[in-house]
Amino acid sequence: MSSATQNKQIAKIIVGAMTIDGSLSKDEREKVAQTLNKIGMGELIGDVGAAIEEDDGAFNLIQETNKLMESLESDAEELAPLIFRVVTDVIASDRFMSIREASYLNALAPRLGIGAGKAKNIIKQILADRRCRLEASGFQIDAQLNPRLKDLLSFQGADKLVGEADPNSVEEMFLSAKEAFDEVDNVSHDDLLRALTVLGLDGKAKLEDAEAVWKETIDNLNLPKMAGLGETFVSAAINRITRINEAYKTVLNFHQKAEAARRAVPI
Repeated sequence: MSSATQNKQIAKIIVGAMTIDGSLSKDEREKVAQTLNKIGMGELIGDVGAAIEEDDGAFNLIQETNKLMESLESDAEELAPLIFRVVTDVIASDRFMSIREASYLNALAPRLGIGAGKAKNIIKQILADRRCRLEASGFQIDAQLNPRLKDLLSFQGADKLVGEADPNSVEEMFLSAKEAFDEVDNVSHDDLLRALTVLGLDGKAKLEDAEAVWKETIDNLNLPKMAGLGETFVSAAINRITRINEAYKTVLNFHQKAEAARRAVPI
């Protein structure tokens, strides 16, 4: 990506982002390393490790970004957005962005010469790609106290991302299982979302929600009663029951396999 000196400076900025919430657990370090590998920045892992070891708590974002921008020289305009994207990806590696982390990105963007609109688009895309949650959206931030942060976190759908995800939701189980295995016995995310859509549910739903829809459908579409209404009604009811059955079986099958995958992951 850049020279060894620049990589060290980028690593310091990454570690600054990792420590902004005051914790740097082994699990967090592993997630960051996996993230850097996944986005093709594995060359930074060693420098990040060294920066963690050297960290004395005296990190200065303004000072470090000024050094980095000076070293990038004529490449600054091209590389700065990539660096911002890498740091955002690292922050989103645990799939939860706190107010402090968002404030860090808010301070980093102008230091890298990145406009508010571009920074917002990068954050929005990474939040979507990572299915990351927010501690707060721009709609909850006081415009007078922090207008730039409010603007950064004010985008369509941001309010729906607020709050930590339920680990027992279908979506979270899929993502947890996918971290351990490439796919859960060939059940793709699209298959799962299609089944949930048929059931009138979204990724936040749990198995019991799917079961409730299935039972309600079976109870409501009483075929003997439908028989008195004519063949059209019976055919429609059978079609609906079949679709609900297949969708519920997909969710149930996935849930059972994801549970097994989750239990198989060593603690």
